[in-house]
Amino acid sequence: MFQSHNRRGLGHLMRGLNIARAIRQLAPTSDILFYARSTSAESLCGREFRAYVETDASGTSHWPELFRTFAPDVVVYDTLLPSDPAQEPAAAGARRVYVMRKVKDEKQAAIFANPFLEHVDLVLIPHSPAEFGHALPPALHARSTFVGPIVRQPEAANQDRLRTRYGIQPGDFVLTSTVGGGGFTEQAEAFFAAVYALQQALHQRLPRLRHLVIQGPHFGRALPSLPGLTVVEFEPDLVDLLALSDLVLAEGGYNTVNEIRVARTPAVFLPSARNLDDQEERVRALEARGLAAVCTEGDAAALAEQVAARCLSPAWLGEVRRRYAAEQPQTGNQASAERILELVGK
Repeated sequence: MFQSHNRRGLGHLMRGLNIARAIRQLAPTSDILFYARSTSAESLCGREFRAYVETDASGTSHWPELFRTFAPDVVVYDTLLPSDPAQEPAAAGARRVYVMRKVKDEKQAAIFANPFLEHVDLVLIPHSPAEFGHALPPALHARSTFVGPIVRQPEAANQDRLRTRYGIQPGDFVLTSTVGGGGFTEQAEAFFAAVYALQQALHQRLPRLRHLVIQGPHFGRALPSLPGLTVVEFEPDLVDLLALSDLVLAEGGYNTVNEIRVARTPAVFLPSARNLDDQEERVRALEARGLAAVCTEGDAAALAEQVAARCLSPAWLGEVRRRYAAEQPQTGNQASAERILELVGK
């Protein structure tokens, strides 16, 4: 059973789905249920797993009863711990797993101090130790595993289907702009302002431009289409679209950044502020290795010109791809599934 907070973003849910897929591969008869906060979980999970969407807008009133009736062997929490650990339901023999994503220093200190961690059987850290950057409390050492990024790998067959679906032809310059889940409305609107300014800056200079704008299932309004620009509400095979793109424009969320890494696609990031994590720190680390560019200064038009310069630079695009060719990205999906199954002797 996965508890997923997917009200505005998709990172919690996508990490859970990637782990669940790996579990299902190793243990095909596994019964898996997602407890989620937004109806986006129904479309994302529905092809493979069951999902229950909480109808209590301000709380988790249906969680205890769902827990009781499903009676999980394992329950997985991602990033956010229960707001009231003392009231969290428990069942005889049920094991608890916590996916501890890196967050800002003060948030990380609060997580380490949370009494619920005393009752967690396994901590999965979806980073390398160097990337995580925090010293684990001694009490967590034996229960914690650094598994690396939990992210879906691209598949060539899916990319062929996407080329057909979007009418992508050889010689097209494919630019994908994605804001993730789209639920951080103010930041998403600023991002899309830069996206549309970029389209205006490029449409005469890149005649074979195919610009796909993924607005995210949680963005609250429709975006207009323009010549050469296609708006997509949601793309379930986003990692494959990233892999066939010539360049990606994105913010800097955990899931998007790591999907770009496994896709090995040049990217320009416009990081935005978040309460829990530091997007700019995350994407600056890629920029420092020559794997991306980061733009943070100027209005929408100025940002668009900076991104356009990267799109129009075959030398820069080629250098990023050469640097990615030397990368050996390791994902933590299977390692996470193996550790979870070990908890219940599977």
